[in-house]
Amino acid sequence: MKKMASLFLVISFLIAGCATPVYREALKQSPAVNREIFSFSGDRVFKAASNVIYSRGFMLEKEDRDEGFILGKKYFKRGHKNIVLALQAKIVPEEADKTALYLSAVETTENLYVADRTRFFLFIIPLPGGGGKEATTIKEGEKMIEDKRFYKTLFSLIEKEVKGERA
Repeated sequence: MKKMASLFLVISFLIAGCATPVYREALKQSPAVNREIFSFSGDRVFKAASNVIYSRGFMLEKEDRDEGFILGKKYFKRGHKNIVLALQAKIVPEEADKTALYLSAVETTENLYVADRTRFFLFIIPLPGGGGKEATTIKEGEKMIEDKRFYKTLFSLIEKEVKGERA
């Protein structure tokens, strides 16, 4: 009976290892649309989105007005963890004075590990030329931000900015 259970367990792990490829799963997920339509020109929406992203403490890594693309990153430090919030904005002209703004954000967590390679004489006196400290950053996780309130707040700030009100 134990052999049968073990065999079943091994077969289960093999089947789980041969699961559906990720690229197929990507198309099965329901779309997370973070889109807002503005009754203004693409240039005006681009400028407003850029101003709001920058004013909220994001560093603008890439701005391309012709492509309607903005990439901003904001960095946080929590102990030995580094958290990077990347915010992408895509501006797509719909009609003469209608523009769609798509927003998506990804949070990446990295952990900083420090290894002390210092050599000691009699466990007390550090020896010259003996290693020192070595830091390694390891990516621990990455997740899409799906918080509707986060996007709704950003869209309302951009709408105030595009209308000329200060956010």
